[in-house]
Amino acid sequence: MKIKYYLITGILALSLFLIVNTPAAIVINAIQDKIPQIKFQNIAGTLWQGSAKQITVQSKHVFKNVDWSICVSHLLLAEACIELDTMYNNNPLSGQFSIDLNNTVQAKNIKTAISAQALSQIVTLPMGEVAGDISVDLINLNWQQGQLPSATGVIKWDKASITITETAQLGDITITLTESENNPVNAEISNKNGQLAITGTAIVQPTNDYSIDLTLTPNNKASKNLKSSLSMFSKPQTDGRFIVKNSGNLKQLGLM
Repeated sequence: MKIKYYLITGILALSLFLIVNTPAAIVINAIQDKIPQIKFQNIAGTLWQGSAKQITVQSKHVFKNVDWSICVSHLLLAEACIELDTMYNNNPLSGQFSIDLNNTVQAKNIKTAISAQALSQIVTLPMGEVAGDISVDLINLNWQQGQLPSATGVIKWDKASITITETAQLGDITITLTESENNPVNAEISNKNGQLAITGTAIVQPTNDYSIDLTLTPNNKASKNLKSSLSMFSKPQTDGRFIVKNSGNLKQLGLM
């Protein structure tokens, strides 16, 4: 029995040693022909912990200066997991990504940044021309194919502005994301240092329907033209506030 035990232990230890120390380039080059939609450049390190100068997916998703490491603890749970630090389309992206046997994707500690203008070229936003810098810090993100992702974390839009007929300087906007049993995504929205004070909420239901309820209060920095522009979308209240409500489906925005 002891001989069998030591033999099995030795085989497992050798297998683990080979996996940990196997050069990533050897494995990736061997399977490259089977995954033509993914291109690797300048691979270094091991499968366990390695890097690539560039990884291109389907010719349109470009990851540069990619560093990865395998999450050991997730292997015991039959989950594939990787910690990633890269540049995606010239924007920083880092976090931990895993997938289980049910094809449920989970991401933790996701951090990225992108300009508002660049984001508007990726997705259709229900507003005019936008500017500013967007940073994303998600604690948790869960997604299963065919379902709406749920997320918790914070999105900040600094030096935000929207131009329709008049440019509105919105200052620094903070969007705090939470999830609940009824709504995968709940958002609390506020700002500071803008021509308008913004407070409100946004929710997304499992059916992909969304609704936005915002209160916009112009301050002494807001021009008459800006107030007139706001009147095109909402009737001013007696105290000078504007109530903006919008609803629809995420498919209309190109997000699903």
